[in-house]
Amino acid sequence: MNKLINVNRILSSGLLVLSSSLLVACGGGGGGGGQTEVVETVETEPSPEPTTPVETVPEPSPEPTPIATSLEEVQVAESFIFSNQQDIELQVSYPMLGDERAYLNICTQWKDMEQQSLEYSSCVWRGQISQSQMALDITLPAHASTLVAEVWQLSSGNVTRVHQELSLAELGVTSPSFSF
Repeated sequence: MNKLINVNRILSSGLLVLSSSLLVACGGGGGGGGQTEVVETVETEPSPEPTTPVETVPEPSPEPTPIATSLEEVQVAESFIFSNQQDIELQVSYPMLGDERAYLNICTQWKDMEQQSLEYSSCVWRGQISQSQMALDITLPAHASTLVAEVWQLSSGNVTRVHQELSLAELGVTSPSFSF
């Protein structure tokens, strides 16, 4: 017990000397620029009180989600399909007139929307319209957000182009269709 009291006195004295030297080294915090008055103080050491150690229990930290470091550790839901495309059945209605010929382009991008020009490299179906009602099975890339249909009407040497656009966000609600 005496050793504990001696250690406590040494620590208290050391702390007192350290704080006094810091106060003197910094100039005492006065800053008035006038005369300084030195006051000597003598501190008496308080008698040590017996303390009981307080036991602290650390709170458990939540388990972090493990990060997959290899392909074997990757986990996905069984319902997830590893596909970067979607298959749809598209209905196309076009009124056939006599000797008129019509061709259909179905693309996913405009080249220039203002000039009604399609990006033909994004077309997912191109061909002649042979019936007034057609059902087309189309495979779309996953990044496609719209479908644009373009009909070229060829009659009497003249070419007329007609466009329609369909948002793919609406595909889940109704069956997609173009009707000209």
